[in-house]
Amino acid sequence: MEFEFFVKTDLTQYKGLYIAIVKDNVVASGENAKAVWEKAKKLGATPTIAKIPREEALVY
Repeated sequence: MEFEFFVKTDLTQYKGLYIAIVKDNVVASGENAKAVWEKAKKLGATPTIAKIPREEALVY
């Protein structure tokens, strides 16, 4: 996963949720990581899963 994706993409609509990312696109989201993974896998690609914090976070 590229750090750039998180810097350039507005993910505020996903605060507190897990997201599945494939080729710099959010393809699934939800409160359950396993369900998000399974939904994204049905699209035929291996996703990267991330949880978007509810509050702002500083990433070093």
